[in-house]
Amino acid sequence: MRALAPTLLAASLGLACVLGYRGAVEIEAVYPLEDVDAVRLRLPDSPLSVLGDPVGEALVVSGAWYSVGGSQASAAANAEAGRLEFARDGRFAELAVIIPITSRDVVDLELDEVTIPADRDLEIWNGVGDVEVAQVEGNISIDLDAGHVSVFGGAEGIGIRTGAGDLEIVTTGNTEAHTGRGDVELVQEGAGGNDLIVTTESGSIDAVLRSDANLDLAIVAGGDIRIQTRTVSTVTSGRFNREVGNGNVKIWLKAPRGNVTIRLDESL
Repeated sequence: MRALAPTLLAASLGLACVLGYRGAVEIEAVYPLEDVDAVRLRLPDSPLSVLGDPVGEALVVSGAWYSVGGSQASAAANAEAGRLEFARDGRFAELAVIIPITSRDVVDLELDEVTIPADRDLEIWNGVGDVEVAQVEGNISIDLDAGHVSVFGGAEGIGIRTGAGDLEIVTTGNTEAHTGRGDVELVQEGAGGNDLIVTTESGSIDAVLRSDANLDLAIVAGGDIRIQTRTVSTVTSGRFNREVGNGNVKIWLKAPRGNVTIRLDESL
């Protein structure tokens, strides 16, 4: 990993006439992933964007540590206090952020786009912050305290949990997702044989299906349930259950305080 020298900017802090300083340390890091199947990112509260690289063989991270301090020296020291720690255990790797307890209130990490090989499995453990993952075709697992989540990919499967935040999922993979508060948009891709098992405790769900040939529909909604496909057309509320064909594709959607809408891809 290569870290550039800190830069310092004077800034006024609070309403008092106290002069404070900001420190910044840029981060540029490359971690080889040869013989690694799965990568976990364990990060502090911050937005995160991860892009899959179809020809890449490394985890590439860029961004900066930002800090404040009562003097140039303390601001610089705070900016240099945080570090990225990369560890491997067999075919699993983890990138974690380490910030000393004494510096946690004055240091922030802001990451630019993170890239990983597109075929690796990806886990994201984060506190608060929006997460976007695109073109990663391995298994994707995301666990947040709060934050909007967008996933485009995840052919090997998707698992998402956020305490609060909207979900946007476009995938050919089986999906299990939960948000405590937020709306959910789902789009099946490929042949439409992927399960969608999704719950929002407070919000609505909108699902676009690639196929309606073999569905196991189990829908719960506090508001309207609207389904419009070639094989199923209904407007109801409360609960709706029906099997179509051999019923081997689970479309289990729960929105106990919202609406559920299911429709077929209009481009078909």
